[in-house]
Amino acid sequence: MTFNHEIDKQENPQRAPRKREAPVPLRGPSKDVFKSSKDLGFVGTGFQGGPSRKRKGYRLALWSLLASFVDFLVLIAISCAFLIVFSLLMKTSAGSVLKLLFHSDSQFLLIAEIFALSSGLYLISMRAFMGSSIGEWACNIRLGQPHERLESRYILRVFVRTSLIVLTGVVVLPALSLILGGDLPGKLCGLRLFSLK
Repeated sequence: MTFNHEIDKQENPQRAPRKREAPVPLRGPSKDVFKSSKDLGFVGTGFQGGPSRKRKGYRLALWSLLASFVDFLVLIAISCAFLIVFSLLMKTSAGSVLKLLFHSDSQFLLIAEIFALSSGLYLISMRAFMGSSIGEWACNIRLGQPHERLESRYILRVFVRTSLIVLTGVVVLPALSLILGGDLPGKLCGLRLFSLK
């Protein structure tokens, strides 16, 4: 029995428990590398993460302006796609019907008309069905409260708000909103922007 006991000790030696060492304090510039996530500058900015404070007034107007810039980039891409489809359709028999709708001789005016048409379609359809455009979604902004989106007149309000902004030159009402510190188109048409954060 003593022989088996000695073999057991050789195969599975018992180890003494390890001593727990105190953590080494960080010194010098490496101390700043491991700050908490709250100290980092990009956390809590609101771009798909949300700020720690509620966005109202000037802050909401600035986020709305950023959302408009993102939507502008999306609209450039959509307009280019529409322009390609439009040029292909002009070569077919449907081109005579399209020439009646877009009767400008200048190519610049033609591009402007296509941009206005694609902008209206994009903004109204995205806001009507999704509650926000892509830029507003990225900035955590929604058009109207969830219970307002279920109402039958929501699409009409979206159309009125979008038309009001487009008819005033796209820049005028957002600039006035920024100056006054509120959602001016929302006050005029009864459909306001809301921040999710």
